[in-house]
Amino acid sequence: MSFIVSLITMICIFGILSVSLGLMTGHLGIFSMAHAALFGLGAYTYAFLTVRAEANVAVAVIAAMGVAALGGAIMAIPSLRVSGDYFLVASFALQIVATSLFENWTDVTGGTAGIPGILRPEVGPLSFVTDIDFMIICLIAVALVTLLTWFVVRSPYGRMLHVIRDDETVAATMGKPIASTKVTVVMVCAAFAGLAGVLYGQYLMYISPASFEVHVSVTIVTMIVVGGMNNVWGTLVGSAIILLIPEALRMMQMPPDVAGPMQQVFFGALLVVLMFVRPQGLFGERTSSMTGRKSTNGSTKNDVQLKTGEPSRVA
Repeated sequence: MSFIVSLITMICIFGILSVSLGLMTGHLGIFSMAHAALFGLGAYTYAFLTVRAEANVAVAVIAAMGVAALGGAIMAIPSLRVSGDYFLVASFALQIVATSLFENWTDVTGGTAGIPGILRPEVGPLSFVTDIDFMIICLIAVALVTLLTWFVVRSPYGRMLHVIRDDETVAATMGKPIASTKVTVVMVCAAFAGLAGVLYGQYLMYISPASFEVHVSVTIVTMIVVGGMNNVWGTLVGSAIILLIPEALRMMQMPPDVAGPMQQVFFGALLVVLMFVRPQGLFGERTSSMTGRKSTNGSTKNDVQLKTGEPSRVA
């Protein structure tokens, strides 16, 4: 029972990460390699404020999401004003800087020793100390983030994101605020990643730099690629699939020195097969193009323009 509770909790936490990255990448077209860094910023901010500064839990959660959002803004504002390719470079740079910060700023992060003693939340008479109670919090959190993202994607604002993703020239001729929209979405997705970091620290009651290195960002990217980055529910399922694979290998009672390489081989083989068989992911849909193929919501580009209330124009 405890194994199932632990697995569900981790799927919820990484589900928040994959859904938020899916919004940024699949629906706005911004590829990031720094989600683990934003994840870590939220975790470390919450841990420092509650363990060392003895701050209120609610204040610490808000601050953690705010610091993660600020990290997203620092990454996004300079790079998005140049071109989308620069964002990938900026995000990878943020990931490297954040990893170094987590390892070396020992007065705040504890260095490689990490921060132990992180307490789970208590709200008035309600205590979420047990694993089952905390799992309920995580289920509520991932449900709220997923539903909010789903409503945004299906709203007129979401259709605007799709227009920006598919053709920025068309979006510019329609008068859409491209730069500010990108920065806003990146900050919101970063705040969600910070929330996941808070839950991660509360669940393990301990954090260390190893949990927020670049390979974790690669894992999150793999989740949205497998599930389908332009499908909100697909990104959530993708996180479950990627987390279940190591557990399946562990149940086969493979030696640790064999299970690790086998896991990487399986991930690589899965991605290669998907690229040939279903490049949009298990639940994703093909994005639109200038020829008018179907977009993520099943509409052609002209349909998207009409639904946003703008006339169809030639770029």
